[in-house]
Amino acid sequence: MNSDWQDWAVALVMVFTLTRIAYLCYSFFRQAKKNKNPCANCASGCALKDQLEKKRQECKEAKPLAKKNCCG
Repeated sequence: MNSDWQDWAVALVMVFTLTRIAYLCYSFFRQAKKNKNPCANCASGCALKDQLEKKRQECKEAKPLAKKNCCG
């Protein structure tokens, strides 16, 4: 009897997940059909790379340079 409600819970989660995936696919192709760019709200690889390089540069500028000690 305990496993009965667990089976229903798993089935409900699976149905929700499949419904969400189907909706996302539908909305992607609907936007493509309307000649809209479906990836307009997505971050491109180049934009992410530019953001990473900018952040690295900011960290280098903010971090003080440590003095090297040759005598250990």
